Amino acid sequence: MKHIILIGFKHVGKSRIGQELARLIGLPYRDLDTVLETRYEAQQRQKLSTREIMRLHGESFFRALEHEALEDILSLPEQTVISLGGGAAVQFPHHALLKNHTIVHVTAPKALVYERIMVNGRPAFFDSHENTYVAFERLWNERQKIYEELATVTIANNGSVLEAASKLQLCLIGRASKDTCAT
Repeated sequence: MKHIILIGFKHVGKSRIGQELARLIGLPYRDLDTVLETRYEAQQRQKLSTREIMRLHGESFFRALEHEALEDILSLPEQTVISLGGGAAVQFPHHALLKNHTIVHVTAPKALVYERIMVNGRPAFFDSHENTYVAFERLWNERQKIYEELATVTIANNGSVLEAASKLQLCLIGRASKDTCAT
């Protein structure tokens, strides 16, 4: 059984598209960041966001917890639509877990993604010694290559969430054009 896993940079719309896709095709939906936060709260008896966990404990702690949460989600017995955090798919230890599933790379216009990210201030995953846009540009370029390598299908989120989810639904059942579903 293959799960449908949405990957892509932070704020490209993975969670919203994933939720809508799950509704359209009648599957359950899970968000890796939510599972990670729940796992953290159970272990540490403290409720924190993923951003706060990363800032408080550092990246290696965060990635280990993320790996555990990913293993939990992928062991679900029924096919599920799953959204990953922007950095989850670029972690090499996760690649073996992802390889047997349908991987959807969600894209959005780069300038819009940067604006969305900066609304909440400098994210914890940006190098604190770099200018924010330089850090964003470097990570964008590094991650895009990995997302593209992992992807079964790529879908552009450049309209409404319903439009992107509907296009993705057609891609998954093989009824969309190659222009709609880049691979």
